[in-house]
Amino acid sequence: MARVRKPSKQHYAPSQAAMRRQQDALHRYDDVVRKMELKWGVDRLPWVAGTALRDRFEAQMDRLNQAIDQMHDVEHQVEVTLRGVAALEQAAIANGAEPLTGEYWEAPMEDGKVMAITRNGYEAGKVATENRDMVVYSIDEIAVIVSKWRQDKAGQITDIAKAMFPGAAVEKVKTQLAKDLNDDIPF
Repeated sequence: MARVRKPSKQHYAPSQAAMRRQQDALHRYDDVVRKMELKWGVDRLPWVAGTALRDRFEAQMDRLNQAIDQMHDVEHQVEVTLRGVAALEQAAIANGAEPLTGEYWEAPMEDGKVMAITRNGYEAGKVATENRDMVVYSIDEIAVIVSKWRQDKAGQITDIAKAMFPGAAVEKVKTQLAKDLNDDIPF
């Protein structure tokens, strides 16, 4: 009598227990990655680790995503990916990169909130996560805002005033000018 071959297990949906193991592995992955993002910044670690390791890590992420899509081999791919995350951190440290500091400058706003300004977007993410009640901007975002504002007449006039009166400070901003500011000087 001829022996009948069993079909591959890949053609069957995973059992509930297997699904829970996959889900547990993904939760473990999410926990580790979230801690690394708080420490190094969202998506920063692969960039400070170096090109060769970043390329290998991205290829591993592709394998993990494929495993998730196919619901097969997820636990193993999570473990390999977590080793990759640890290797990224080691390479980043070896390259002289430093974790985020969470440093910021703060100023009170008219509405009672506190504005925090950070030196880059990675730091802004960390500060915003740790201080949800603050209004957080990176210095790059402030530069974009001021650049756009300087294209407006109010920004141009402010630039002229600051050039004419060194040390002058912006104390109030109106969204629309009441006049063209060509009125007589009252003294």
